[in-house]
Amino acid sequence: MENKILEHLPPIHHLLGGHDLEWDTDRREIRVSYTALESFTNPRRTVEGGMVCAMLDDVMGILAALNQTQKPAATINLSIDFFRPCEVGKVQAKAWFIKEGRKILSIESEAWQYGKLVAKTSAAFMVLD
Repeated sequence: MENKILEHLPPIHHLLGGHDLEWDTDRREIRVSYTALESFTNPRRTVEGGMVCAMLDDVMGILAALNQTQKPAATINLSIDFFRPCEVGKVQAKAWFIKEGRKILSIESEAWQYGKLVAKTSAAFMVLD
């Protein structure tokens, strides 16, 4: 993975327990593991959906930084579907480009736990000048 990306990971990445980044150059896909903490839970003792969404926004943001123009990009729209509760522990996330335009990046991502799909997002990122 590009060293400049690794050197400049945002503070939220570390707060979410992001680690083990894997960049597949050929597929233009990234995988990141996160650690969902007890402090991320809701009254039902499962991980708050917003925290799962933050993990997926983070993995897509890292991917967006690897866009073909190498310019920064910002989330302008994000839609998420939840399929099952997320528990405290390891969460695997992956993100991939659907389309890389000059100004808009279309990206999708998924969160997995214990081999089961937890959530999926579709997002648009605007490439900044």
